[in-house]
Amino acid sequence: MQPEPLEQVVRNVDARLTRVEQILPTLATKVELKEAVAPLATKVELAEAVAPLATRAEMHTAIAEEGDRTRRHFDVVAERLEGQIKLVAEGVMGLREHMDERFDEVTTDVAQLDRRVMRLEAERLK
Repeated sequence: MQPEPLEQVVRNVDARLTRVEQILPTLATKVELKEAVAPLATKVELAEAVAPLATRAEMHTAIAEEGDRTRRHFDVVAERLEGQIKLVAEGVMGLREHMDERFDEVTTDVAQLDRRVMRLEAERLK
């Protein structure tokens, strides 16, 4: 090889090594990888966990049963909430009736006061 191209190759290798040296500190070490993987289940542990539900049909049955349990629980909760909402609605209706009665009373009282004020003004103007 000629000296000039060889010098260029060395510069290229040097530049590439510089980039590699910048990346190296960001990579995980073997020890760090082992520590990260340690809490994960092994193939054997996974197989043991799924063994009770070995067949697909059993898994579907288990999922369906859990869905049924969840649905029943939700129905119970929904019924309880429905009852509570009815109680609140009844209370609001009762309060509305009470407020309507009070409004009518206040309207009557204001009308009476208005008539009295008009009489007093009429007498004063005489």
